[in-house]
Amino acid sequence: MEEMFKTLREINMKLNPKKYAFGMREGTFLRYKVDTDGLRVCPNKVEVVLGLPSPKCLKDVQKLNGKLASLNRILSKSAEKSLPFFKTFKKCTKKSDFQWTAEAEMAFKQMKRLIAELPMLTAPKGKEELIMYLAAAKEAISAVLMTERDKK
Repeated sequence: MEEMFKTLREINMKLNPKKYAFGMREGTFLRYKVDTDGLRVCPNKVEVVLGLPSPKCLKDVQKLNGKLASLNRILSKSAEKSLPFFKTFKKCTKKSDFQWTAEAEMAFKQMKRLIAELPMLTAPKGKEELIMYLAAAKEAISAVLMTERDKK
């Protein structure tokens, strides 16, 4: 850390005290809750998405996609599950073309259910067996590295 601060002083770079913390057991980092167990999405981020009404216009879908993009590290197969929202964009060349389909509504409700139960990310322990799961669809490919602990 001493070397890092020395380098920062040499290049005259300032740190924003609101954006860093040292020696904490838990805290918020890049809008994720971090503690000794692992990394979770901050509850207020989840609540924002869960409280969203169904999109009524193209701008609402854009906002939804932005919020979902911030959760894609933790949400399994997020690209595949968000596909109906992206299809909504593709069909809109102008605002008046917006059409929220039944498929998009079902995907929206499923996404909310999944977000309510997001998992925690943890670092692997030494020599712990890791399992890679791959999911391939016509439109998207996803991968996740997992391990089993306490039969979970």
